[in-house]
Amino acid sequence: MRGWRQFLVLTLTSLALAASDATWTSPATGLSLPLTILAPTSPASPGALLPVVFYLENLAAPRVGTDSDEAIIRDLRAAGHLVVVLDYAHHPRARTPTLEQDLVALRRQLQQKSLLAGQPIDPAHLFIVPSGHRLLRDVVFYRDDARTLALDLIYPSNPARPVGAVLEFSCDNANRMSNFSLDFCTDTVLPIAASEGLAVAMADHPVAAPYQGLDPMPDSARKAKAAVRTLRAVGSTLGLNGRIVPAGFSRGSGMALLLATTLDHPEFDGFGEHPGIDSRVQGAVVMSGRFTYLDLRPDDKMIPRYEKAWGTRSDHRDIWRAHGALDYLTHPTVPLFLTINVTESPDALHQMDVLKRRLQELSSPFECQPELEPRGHRMPLDPAVLVPLHRYLQGQLHATDHLETIHPARP
Repeated sequence: MRGWRQFLVLTLTSLALAASDATWTSPATGLSLPLTILAPTSPASPGALLPVVFYLENLAAPRVGTDSDEAIIRDLRAAGHLVVVLDYAHHPRARTPTLEQDLVALRRQLQQKSLLAGQPIDPAHLFIVPSGHRLLRDVVFYRDDARTLALDLIYPSNPARPVGAVLEFSCDNANRMSNFSLDFCTDTVLPIAASEGLAVAMADHPVAAPYQGLDPMPDSARKAKAAVRTLRAVGSTLGLNGRIVPAGFSRGSGMALLLATTLDHPEFDGFGEHPGIDSRVQGAVVMSGRFTYLDLRPDDKMIPRYEKAWGTRSDHRDIWRAHGALDYLTHPTVPLFLTINVTESPDALHQMDVLKRRLQELSSPFECQPELEPRGHRMPLDPAVLVPLHRYLQGQLHATDHLETIHPARP
């Protein structure tokens, strides 16, 4: 009898989640878009929360993956995902720099429980996947006694041409795809990059929760480089070209910069998964964060915490230097893209100024596009920033005659 009762519960749950059609108002297009909810086809445990994939069909940007939507959606459902299909009918505003409005609205409505109300969704596993892309979850890049670190990869399925990848380090130290964090930060970088034909990956932050504002070295660098190597190794089997640009905001920004400033520091390699793979990156998107501890504002409220962890700066300058991503930079590095909101905190604005000044002193190439709309500690949504940002990503990640494909193994 118990088996029959469990079967009945699962059957009723499946019926409640059966495919349904509705509409969703798109801020980007101003239209009501067809929205279809498709239940997972694999049985879920009673009471289990469901991972959700928003699958965006018929966007304005060219579709790079060649597998059919039907095949991809079938596999997503078989893997246990609740799939929500939005059909944009190739509306011209269904791409950057306007599609970002819809991604922000989707996450905000999910956070407020005004979208998919009543559905048993898992807020730690909400993915936005453009047409032609697949989702590969929980790719492990580092293991130790305390924690296993992994990344989630969204990539063009059987791409028409090899593509590069954007690697972001999560701002949430417990759940890398936490909708709360992505909503709060207005984070649209990865799904938009994917919608423009690139592969994208969200990696666990090297530091476990609860985050105290300290990124221990050399541990953080070892884990960040393991994420790059793993993405490059896995991507070589999926049609990716091996070119990787990390991106980071807030507590993730230092990780992105660190990968660009430690290209010639082999002491951080050889740890974690795929130790023989190249860990070099081809650029970095660096947003608001902390980059050096040797040049802080005198009224910086974090100084007492740093002194407690590392000792006084005057007596332990080498320790303070070792924790700053910028302080590994002694000669020009790969081209960087910098952005920060002009109403950020004085400490964050000071850090960005120090970073720009160091790059200028070294004649290291960079582009800086501050966001002028007053939004504080948020990721950019202004087209004046988004257009050059995604142009930069395409330029650094597209293999050309003078930007050759990076091979998985070191030469």
